[in-house]
Amino acid sequence: MAASRAARRKHQQFASLGMRTTSLIPALAAAWRREFQAHQAFDRDSAELRARLLASVTRLTPLMVLANLVNAAIVVHLLDGRVPLLERSTWFALLAVLCVSGLRSWWRHRRAPPLRVSPRALRHAAVGAGLLGLLWAAMVARWFPGADHGQQMVLMSMVLGTMCGGAFALAPVPLAALAHVGTLGLGGLVALLLSDGVGNPVLPVLPALLALLALYTLVLCVSALATARTFVARLRSEREAARQGQLVGLLLRDFEEHAADVLWECGQTGLLTHVSPRLSGALGLGAAELQAGTLLDALSVCQAPGEADGQLAALRAALRLGQAFRDLVLPVQTATGLRWWSLSAKPLHDEVGHHAGWRGVISDVTQARETHRRLAYLAHFDSLTGLANRLELRERLAAAMDAAAARPGGHGSAAAPVRTALVCLDLDHFKSINDTLGHAAGDAVLAEIGRRLHSCLRQGDLAARLGGDEFALVIRDVQGDDELRALARRLVQVLCQPFEVAGRQVPLGSSIGIAVAPEHGRSLDELMGNADLALYAAKEAGRGRFEFFVPRLADRHRRRVAIEQALRGALARSEMHLHWQPRVDIARWEVVGAEVLLRWQHPELGRVGPDEFIRIAEDAGLIADIGLWVLGRACAHAAQMRHPIVVSVNVSPAQLLREDFAQQALRVIQCSGLAPERLEIEVTESLFMDNSPQALANLHALREVGVRIALDDFGTGYSSLAYLRRFPFDTLKIDRAFVRELMTRHDARAIVKTILELARTLGMSTIAEGVEEPAQLEVLREAGCGSVQGYLAARPMPRGDFLRLLANWTPVGTVQMDLDAEGGRQIA
Repeated sequence: MAASRAARRKHQQFASLGMRTTSLIPALAAAWRREFQAHQAFDRDSAELRARLLASVTRLTPLMVLANLVNAAIVVHLLDGRVPLLERSTWFALLAVLCVSGLRSWWRHRRAPPLRVSPRALRHAAVGAGLLGLLWAAMVARWFPGADHGQQMVLMSMVLGTMCGGAFALAPVPLAALAHVGTLGLGGLVALLLSDGVGNPVLPVLPALLALLALYTLVLCVSALATARTFVARLRSEREAARQGQLVGLLLRDFEEHAADVLWECGQTGLLTHVSPRLSGALGLGAAELQAGTLLDALSVCQAPGEADGQLAALRAALRLGQAFRDLVLPVQTATGLRWWSLSAKPLHDEVGHHAGWRGVISDVTQARETHRRLAYLAHFDSLTGLANRLELRERLAAAMDAAAARPGGHGSAAAPVRTALVCLDLDHFKSINDTLGHAAGDAVLAEIGRRLHSCLRQGDLAARLGGDEFALVIRDVQGDDELRALARRLVQVLCQPFEVAGRQVPLGSSIGIAVAPEHGRSLDELMGNADLALYAAKEAGRGRFEFFVPRLADRHRRRVAIEQALRGALARSEMHLHWQPRVDIARWEVVGAEVLLRWQHPELGRVGPDEFIRIAEDAGLIADIGLWVLGRACAHAAQMRHPIVVSVNVSPAQLLREDFAQQALRVIQCSGLAPERLEIEVTESLFMDNSPQALANLHALREVGVRIALDDFGTGYSSLAYLRRFPFDTLKIDRAFVRELMTRHDARAIVKTILELARTLGMSTIAEGVEEPAQLEVLREAGCGSVQGYLAARPMPRGDFLRLLANWTPVGTVQMDLDAEGGRQIA
């Protein structure tokens, strides 16, 4: 009887368990449907939500592909000798094909991802994730049992990492996450179950490993589902917030009494359905009259004569296309006069997605257009003096020359030509006014010069400020040189009158250069260049005077041509050589480096300075060969030195803009035998003004092999700090202009200290150029400067003298100035 009662109780327990299981299945199914409701519904919101979920996963496709391929390559290499090559290659090829397929899908939609997707797209993503997980699961299930202990650890770590990474990356699409994590977890379990051979170190802890892997798989699946729910909720909240924000914004614009914006709305037929009092008052039409027609009808009635035809056509086209538009500007004649309105609108749709009209906003942008017009004016005129700027001068001068050439008596006529003069002038010793009285006084002087120039001109002539203290005049219809001489004398007389500023009488003066078209130039640039040559001649003749352009002033141009021709054979004739200027560490007073400087001695032109021939070589396209020669000789000589100093070579921006510069430089370094760490390339900040990716790529390529990069003349440009963010320089070279004024100007000393502090913060070394006095050295030492370069240590010298200097250099502690045998100075 007892056994019978026990059997009945056991049967009842099994029946109760079966009933609970039967009731649990529908509950789980309902929970599953709720979980994936947004993924299965066909409404517009769900479709857009799916698109955003899929896009968040697709963005990570390149990274996931890269991770899978790298892991696969590690597996293939790791199991070399354990798994046949054909089997490993086949597995890798299948995985690569799957990765490439996903990458192709990403590439196809990278620029314009779909706005809405169907549930099938998410299923496809889940299938792809499952296939990828299946490949990894098959690999670990088949190859894990036969691997040694170390390989098994790597394979299982890779499986766990791939599971975690997949759960994280695929969480927005939970079906894909579950498929990926589930297949990988199952593959790992199978691999562990198949690795229970005798002697396998995994065997004693196999139950624990199986339990942990199952637990991790479950946790990852639950986490992916939770993340997906959070993600969906956030997207829905953002969508609703955006929708409500747009509606609230339009309502606020409609009800704000003092706002300039006007809300408008029209129905499917185009008739206005909402006419605000502000819109009615602005157009001067009644609400009933406006509602009887379309917005286009109302704007056509009030359009500005001859001004709104094109804009109305653009508005009509936008409405016809049925697409949202923004900031469509057109002029409207309102009760308060001509106004400029900016129209923005979005199409309205009913519940089934059919077009139901338009809702938009009209903004009065008259003031903004006036501001824009003012800015356009400032683009052509100088804000300080009110004169034209360089751009306006060039345009007006070109127009005057073209008009003179087209009139009777022009270039092609036998009659006397119509002449146009260009007068270039600048103020004498203007820099001293800025330095002594300040920039405010200098600005007052420039404004006064502008007024004086304008008072000397006829109507139709033009006065312009080219920049700084440089001015120019365009004089039309010149009758003769006597007229220009009279004008020039008047200008000199007027501009030389003293001017009182800041309670002080400031003496003024000006030098003037004159060139006349067509005899002094038939092109704009030729005329401006010749006027500049005449101005330079006036300055050289003593300032406070004027000079006309004469052909002999073109000797400078001829010298340039001669230098360019001589440069083409200078290297072949061995006319160029290198000088070396030591760089001395301040703390130890040891020579730690040297800058290589190019010198050129021509048999006819004499000694030509780098400041003159480098620019010509750049313009002529010769700088690449010269620069490569300098780099090669500098590296070869430095490699032969017993002292392991750093050699610095200046590189022209024109060299760094070449695609092959980095490769050529690396070949030179390799052939010379110089360690890359002993070479420093010096560049100027002018290189970065054009924002050339090629130049930055060359610098990065050199820096990757150990070559140091220095920014020369730091602090002289207006955007030097921006350059430090764009490239990680090793060295900052403080410009000699700051060093020269260390003892005379507090601002120069403050700037130098700021540069040194900035360099320390960024981990860069510092070099001060042009150090010539012990007092300058002491200031730099106290400020924390690393090394110096200048006549105080040594002048630039030939290589032999430099080697002797290195051999005889004795670092000592006391400060005493002596001239060394090479003509430089050494602190002793």
